[in-house]
Amino acid sequence: MKKFCLYLTGIFFTLISCQKSEIKNISFDDEFIAKNLIEVQCDFPENSENQEYTWYIGQTPDGEWEKLPGIWSDEIILLTSYVGKYLKCEVSCTILNSDEKITAFVISSKPVEYKGNSNTDWFKDAGYGIMVHYLKEAIVPEGGSKEWNEAVNSFNVERFASQANEAGAGFVMFTLGQNSGYYCSPNAAFDSIIGTKPGELCTIRDLPMDLITALGKYNIPLILYLPSNPPVKNQLVSEKFHYPLKDSATSQYNQPILENMITEWSLRYGTDVKGWWFDGLYQWNNIRDTRMDMSLKHNISTHTLAAKAGNRNSIVTYNSGFGKIKANTPYCDYSSGEKSTIDEFPSGRWVEDGVQWFLFTYLGEKWGGKGQQFETDKLVEMAAKIVENEGVLCLEVVTNTEGDILPHHLEQVKQVGKTLENQIKLNQL
Repeated sequence: MKKFCLYLTGIFFTLISCQKSEIKNISFDDEFIAKNLIEVQCDFPENSENQEYTWYIGQTPDGEWEKLPGIWSDEIILLTSYVGKYLKCEVSCTILNSDEKITAFVISSKPVEYKGNSNTDWFKDAGYGIMVHYLKEAIVPEGGSKEWNEAVNSFNVERFASQANEAGAGFVMFTLGQNSGYYCSPNAAFDSIIGTKPGELCTIRDLPMDLITALGKYNIPLILYLPSNPPVKNQLVSEKFHYPLKDSATSQYNQPILENMITEWSLRYGTDVKGWWFDGLYQWNNIRDTRMDMSLKHNISTHTLAAKAGNRNSIVTYNSGFGKIKANTPYCDYSSGEKSTIDEFPSGRWVEDGVQWFLFTYLGEKWGGKGQQFETDKLVEMAAKIVENEGVLCLEVVTNTEGDILPHHLEQVKQVGKTLENQIKLNQL
């Protein structure tokens, strides 16, 4: 009897192993509209590994296909250059304990369409917002971990949110960190690479999360600021990132570290973060060229997907530095717009197809300056002209350690906000 049971059991396993393994239910999850993020979905066999994704573009669904380099995940951002073309995703995997490789593919049912960029609609409607460089080097330049945590703990998010509301800000842009290697939010991916404990370089308090809660009471969205490149003013961090020179290109060693950090923050904040402003993707020293090199596994696409990991509709831009307002990469949803003053105005909403016109400058005499470069009446006039032509303006204000906006900066942005609110009301009549 025991032999009979064993024999049946052996037959049972043989029958299972002879069943054909297939990738099933392969499909796309969204509309093929430029600037959308599309995900391919499928069911892999349970006994599979080494899942891979390869993307192709073609003029027709049944003609020749051209491989899209540098895009190797289950997600793709539809660039405006794809408009009028079809996309195909080939999915493959191997079967455990065998050399068998199986594949499946799916083709878009219609070509990519252009319909502007709906992800930026809220941004255009906001019109203007304020930005704060809340950085360790500006707040406690002589201190260390203790002083930085104390400073971040002292930031009164409720009072700051109230002031942002008084200013009529349609959004707030806020720094996670910059070149010092200190951040105002925990990040396990960063700590694991550097070998630091929570609170040593990344604060214990999650200041952006608290800002999200406080600003949410006034329906003010949050945009996060980060450099495109690793910190350079902290020797330990530079050594661990293998990034010793400021304004130099990232490598295939440190680029994935940055992406892991960004992904962690993006997943944590989810849809509560509406956008990202990445600094320092400059034309010199191969910085931009390296990121745009799609022969590399980690590139502009993987960086952008990391930012959109928690909110596929978040808007992203990469700063090209001072100069004429433009789109710095095909992955930009809005222009970075860095200016030393307001000397340019939009002729319409779009810098180019799908890229919202945006200008970003400071109220003081320089970035982080406590002075006042604009006469209020002139500032209000220029802000109104930008918003009237469907552009977006962001003004850097300076706060103290506790997050109080400097009184003369607050008064200026309040005047801007009041004028723009009245302008919007008149336009609605």
